Amino acid sequence: MNIRDVDLNLLVMLDALLREQSVTRAARAMDITQPAMSNALKRLRKLLGDPVLVRTARGMQPTARAAQLHRPVRNVLAEMEALIAPNRAFEPETAERLFTILITDYAASILMPHIVDVLEDEAPNIALNILSAGSDAIDQIERGEADFLVNEFGRLPANFHQQRLWTDRLACLIRADHPALAAAGGTLTLEAFLSQRHVLITQTGVGLSRIDEALADRGLSRTISVLTRHYQLPRELIAHSDMIVALPARIARYQARHLGLVVQPPPIDLPGFEIGMAWGALDHHDMAHRWLRERIIAIARERIV
Repeated sequence: MNIRDVDLNLLVMLDALLREQSVTRAARAMDITQPAMSNALKRLRKLLGDPVLVRTARGMQPTARAAQLHRPVRNVLAEMEALIAPNRAFEPETAERLFTILITDYAASILMPHIVDVLEDEAPNIALNILSAGSDAIDQIERGEADFLVNEFGRLPANFHQQRLWTDRLACLIRADHPALAAAGGTLTLEAFLSQRHVLITQTGVGLSRIDEALADRGLSRTISVLTRHYQLPRELIAHSDMIVALPARIARYQARHLGLVVQPPPIDLPGFEIGMAWGALDHHDMAHRWLRERIIAIARERIV
């Protein structure tokens, strides 16, 4: 096959088909008719010698080869976008755009009020779709279903970009009149910590936290009575029980202003952690996307201290 014989528009169609996994939705996303997209799929099947999309009990799904092609195709399109329109103007005052942000409850409570404040002043027609960051967040970015991921993350795919936003540490939230504090002179000791029941905040619903891992390294463990994915619920539970919760210090300090709660350092040494923002290669050169991510980075540096 000679590249000169390939209609490069088919790459755009392939990206839409793999992202939407539906001929109808792909046609709508590309603003073309369904028969035109069906014809593109037919041409792609002939070009690649592969069905590309196959019907299953879960709907249309990409073949193994099509799935392998999706990331390279998106990278090629991103590079072409940068070459063809590198200086396209963006005017936030009049721009109309919907951005989807995948973010945890914790990070959203710290960051989103500041972002909304800036957008109201600088880009009033930009809307935000704020969704919980789940285990498939990276895949959602790659499929074009979301624009940003704000979370704590480790190693990302090579074609992703990332920027650190802020750092934090774990802290313990406890009632000011908790008997464990009174017995230890107002300080949460390791012995008192281990003798109480605990709330565990977990994004997956299972697993151990940094505290549990650190305790396990010392042959210790604590009693978990409640597991939750929510950051707001624990303060209500803590205020009306003798339980303790460990959560990021920034949100712990905010919640301690209410319901007679206080913040105590964990009675075991723990490293800090970073919250960052990640985005995919296809969005990297988009001027609107670039404007918003630069504002988010500036907000984190100027307001989250």
